[in-house]
Amino acid sequence: METIQHRTVPVNGINMHVAEKGEGPVLLFLHGFPELWYTWRHQILALSSKGYRCVAPDLRGYGDTDVPKSVSSYTCFHIVGDIVALIDSLGVDQVFLVAHDWGAMIAWYLCMFRPERIKAYVCLSVPLLRRHPTIKTVDGMRFLYGDDYYICRFQEAGEMEGQIAQVGTINAMKNILTTRKTGPPILPKGQFGNGVNESTPETLPSWLTQDDLDYFVSKFDKTGFTGGLNYYRNLNLNWELTAPWSGTKIKVPVKFITGDMDMVYTSLGMKDYIESGLFKEEVPNLEEVIIQEGVAHFNNQEAAEDVTNHIYTFITKIYLRRSGNVCETGVCLSHFYPYFKFISFIHSFIHTAPNPSSHITNMETIEHKTVEVNGIKMHVAEKGEGPVVLFLHGFPELWYTWRHQILSLSSKGYRCVAPDLRGYGDTDVPSSVSSYTCFHIVGDIVALIDSLGVDQVFLVAHDWGAIIGWYLCMFRPDRVKAYVCLSVPFLPRNPNVKPVDAMRALYGDDYYICRFQEPGKAEAEFGKAKPEHVMKKMFCNRATGPPILPKQGMPSNPPSTTEIPLPNWLTQEDVAYFASKFEKTGFTGPLNYYRNMNLNWELTAAWTGVQIKVPVKFITGELDMVYTSPSIKQYIESGAFKRDVPNLQDVVVQQGVAHFNNQEAAVDVTNHIYDFINKF
Repeated sequence: METIQHRTVPVNGINMHVAEKGEGPVLLFLHGFPELWYTWRHQILALSSKGYRCVAPDLRGYGDTDVPKSVSSYTCFHIVGDIVALIDSLGVDQVFLVAHDWGAMIAWYLCMFRPERIKAYVCLSVPLLRRHPTIKTVDGMRFLYGDDYYICRFQEAGEMEGQIAQVGTINAMKNILTTRKTGPPILPKGQFGNGVNESTPETLPSWLTQDDLDYFVSKFDKTGFTGGLNYYRNLNLNWELTAPWSGTKIKVPVKFITGDMDMVYTSLGMKDYIESGLFKEEVPNLEEVIIQEGVAHFNNQEAAEDVTNHIYTFITKIYLRRSGNVCETGVCLSHFYPYFKFISFIHSFIHTAPNPSSHITNMETIEHKTVEVNGIKMHVAEKGEGPVVLFLHGFPELWYTWRHQILSLSSKGYRCVAPDLRGYGDTDVPSSVSSYTCFHIVGDIVALIDSLGVDQVFLVAHDWGAIIGWYLCMFRPDRVKAYVCLSVPFLPRNPNVKPVDAMRALYGDDYYICRFQEPGKAEAEFGKAKPEHVMKKMFCNRATGPPILPKQGMPSNPPSTTEIPLPNWLTQEDVAYFASKFEKTGFTGPLNYYRNMNLNWELTAAWTGVQIKVPVKFITGELDMVYTSPSIKQYIESGAFKRDVPNLQDVVVQQGVAHFNNQEAAVDVTNHIYDFINKF
């Protein structure tokens, strides 16, 4: 054990303790509850001697790794973010993954979110559990097993910690590690508190020495159990935020190992799920399932040699298979990147405004429906048949911003679908600020795509819709054939600075995004003017550079809206439609997108450094406030944008056009969309 090296690595805002031994391909071990890196001691020693670099961290909240105080700092996104940063620190693109219990659950998320970082996965005890689209995880368990089911008992912060403290860490650890009771773990109130558990053996089993137990106890005496228990307290939040991955199958090669006395295997219908073929349906590359006779939950310790041999034979097989085909590693993907085209400047005289009278008549042919997606009711406008073109609007817009594109492209053989996004128009407006993260919105969109009965869509998006479009391409690239992005380029995540903090440092407190952060403040200022005036002021704004919104905000007695002249691309009827919807819903839902920017940053650590691989065309106006903000133009034209989006095939900068180019230059934008998607 003395030959195992220990170090501390800064990852994702915390300091992580890592145990490591050996050289060669990286084998990354993730422990469960209540465990530590130490649970893998046997595997580290054995496999490092066989030519592998074995790396085993104490996960967030455990052992010598930092223990964040906030319960909400233990979502699957935080933990996977830690692991991806750890992999980056190792200087490798991919690892072999081995995980047990909660580590196994985190590993499934890692395989789901970042499959390109995993060569193969050996999973112990916990199979992939498909997300139920309507029932939260803890709610489902409570319904099945009642309030005394251990996961339900772990939900209330402080309660279980108090009961463990009454019996003492050593008795609690001995009880948990040595239990051989099968079936769902039921933990009646007071079980730990009275210090008696009839299933705890008087003497330790042969696979767990007193020194082993003492090591675990010493670390949990120092940290307590709160960090580990907080994983359970985020089960429902994980469910809420992982809607974008509903129905996702795990494509990495997998070997599954469990004991026939494992409490998981003997609960929740797991045995039937694993043996019936349903597990294989969810994990198509599930290559082996091993059921160890007479072995309980902690099989990596109880049956250490057998588990080690199974790991070695599997990863060696994968290693030999992969070494004969470099394309399988993804190296040869670069041969398929289309050549980056030059930036084209389009003269404004091409931008012919649509005929208002024919537009109003044709609008009546657009169909409207309500679709239930991700727990909300979403209003959707739709027209046409053929391949689906999905339009995502921005702020402060609606499905209606795509009216010209819907009418034109539906006549060219496309099924055009444009929702009101969450919080807008005739779609539901959840009351909680935290219900507007990128995960909620992308979850809505994936559910909408599912409802359309198609696997993939052509994606077209503007402003905030463009930001959501980038998240969709990042989280679920398998659902997007190609992406036409308007106004907002892909901006890679800075691992060190939160976005709102960076904007505040650059532009000050009066920068519009900074001004939008405080709930109720911007709404009150918008409320001083009629929605019609607000819409005219925003749509007709042609100021370039970063938008600054001084504290006085909207004037308390604004001039008549008729004093703001409308351009030829925006009719009074258009303004009235937008105004009527925002008068009904207000601006809180849309503003909540901005209020989640820092939270989005926190939760997307796992995607730091990710490139967008879907084919992309980018269109912006040369007067667009985003394009003319500091460094954006240079980012687009210098090749940095192309570096982050390797399949960026075209960049179009429209001369004389401002931010709302899908309306101002409707015909030109429509032609660019058609020319691009028609290639696929």
